Amino acid sequence: MLNTWLKIQAWLRDNPGIFVAMILIGAILFWTFGCEPTTQSLINPQEKINEAQLNSEIENLVRQTEIRFADLERQQELRQLIFNHAIVFAESGSVNPVGVITALMALFGVGATVDDVRLRQERKRILTYEQPPAPNA
Repeated sequence: MLNTWLKIQAWLRDNPGIFVAMILIGAILFWTFGCEPTTQSLINPQEKINEAQLNSEIENLVRQTEIRFADLERQQELRQLIFNHAIVFAESGSVNPVGVITALMALFGVGATVDDVRLRQERKRILTYEQPPAPNA
């Protein structure tokens, strides 16, 4: 055992450059393969996430954006429908019962859709154990 240790010491004394290069290569290999690259989360900047988690966050944000754009479009359609019925009433002086019923049904449909989206998001948050969103101040 002592003889082996003396041989190692002699080799290190004769080849210090190779020894340092071996240590550096080992450290670089460990850093390259052992440490996964991370970045700040888009949703929670204090949290570090990897590439797969970042892609998941981006997909969720895109889905939420699409849902909100669809909600805005529905609201705009409802506003336009009400405006059109107001124009017909102003021009003719009479109320179109079918138009009023259509407007009320559209209003009910938008409200039900918004409520449904809110409930689905709440169920998803409960099932995935997400933190509730911070209230806007």
